[in-house]
Amino acid sequence: MKDFVIPLAIAVIGLAATGWGALVGARAARFGAEKNAEAVRRQVQDQGAVEHGHWTRQERMTAYESFLGAWDECLRITQTPAEDHASDSAALETLRVAAVRMAERARRIAILGPLDVARAAESLSKTMERDVKIVARLTTEVQEAIADVDGRPIDNDALAEATAEFQRRNRDLTNLVTSYRAQGRDLRELDGHPVLRAALESMQQYRQVSSAARDALTENFERLSAASEQAFPVGAELILSREQHEIDRQAFTRAARTALSTPPPLSTSTETRTETSDTGSRLTRRRNHTH
Repeated sequence: MKDFVIPLAIAVIGLAATGWGALVGARAARFGAEKNAEAVRRQVQDQGAVEHGHWTRQERMTAYESFLGAWDECLRITQTPAEDHASDSAALETLRVAAVRMAERARRIAILGPLDVARAAESLSKTMERDVKIVARLTTEVQEAIADVDGRPIDNDALAEATAEFQRRNRDLTNLVTSYRAQGRDLRELDGHPVLRAALESMQQYRQVSSAARDALTENFERLSAASEQAFPVGAELILSREQHEIDRQAFTRAARTALSTPPPLSTSTETRTETSDTGSRLTRRRNHTH
């Protein structure tokens, strides 16, 4: 009996060892397959993250360049000398359209990010919107002044005609006086003379026309002076706004350069899955050790 039990025990132990070895081998193979699958998934996701980062960088660069292009267009219009466009409503409308385009491109940057670049773009856009309002106010002031001046025109033709008539009648009167003196005649005899009467009439006409022209010129000068006084603080505000332009642009450029030079981080989901896989592996090893 003893001779039978010992071989049987050895056979049972061998069978158990074989089964245990098969179980361990199967679990090891499964663990290896899971690791390979996880490595493939991680590689695919990392590659996707790299490609997405490249796409994001390209889209940001395009958006930043487009935004600066709209900004330069607005700046070019606002820096045009005032006498070239202050009274031109078409130029003001062009500036409004350019500012709207700039705001639209700033909103795209708000989508693409990052946050500091989006804030700098928004600041630039609002500064330009403020400039449009300033230019609109300045344009309104100048246009109203011009309209007032045009409403009080100086009749240069009438003034020139009255002046020529007065000079001609004055020469005739001078010649008549000279003739009277040469003849030794009393100048009081000129009273009621047609030449004297015509000269006095031309003088009165000249005084009326020149007085009207002088009054119109004075009113126009005063209106233009008032418009200049009102436009001066508006122009000063525009100068200060342009100084803020440079500050905002430098801030935007720095933020954009940093954003484009910084590689995007790997996605959080990849790290989470990696940690989950590692945790699962530790649990598997713990269960194998327990068994």
